[in-house]
Amino acid sequence: MRNGYLHRAIREQGGAYGGGASQDSNIAAFRFYSYRDPRLEGTLDDFSAAVEWTLSFEHDDASLEQAILGVIGGLDRPSSPAGEAKQHFHNSLFGRSHEQRKRFRQRVLEVSIDDLRRVTQTYLKPDLASTAVITNQVNADENSALVDAMGLEIIQLSAEE
Repeated sequence: MRNGYLHRAIREQGGAYGGGASQDSNIAAFRFYSYRDPRLEGTLDDFSAAVEWTLSFEHDDASLEQAILGVIGGLDRPSSPAGEAKQHFHNSLFGRSHEQRKRFRQRVLEVSIDDLRRVTQTYLKPDLASTAVITNQVNADENSALVDAMGLEIIQLSAEE
């Protein structure tokens, strides 16, 4: 999704500094994100369109291999001492052994396009999603109708001086 759809839609066409999608095993969540993004509604629409793109586009083996290598690169990437400690803590907390992590890595290498479609169709449903937006007051004000329509609660993290 990130390389095949979201980069073009959010960064190149939408004007954000970046964006994408990622999965976090530590919190059992899949998330879409953008940053320094001038749009709100268009980006949320792009996230929905990325799900549809995953389900309907004819993906090729080269794109799948590139995506798998990106995930494996993230798994194999060296970490800082603090990052290593955090990873060890989460692995211990959730009972993940070295053998389980090796099996997970192997299963990532075996993922097929059909697997990606099945997971997308099963888990990336709009009714299962939670939406949070971190933005400035100006952007929140400019998109107040959308914020109200989506039922988002505005929580101010710091007061402007």
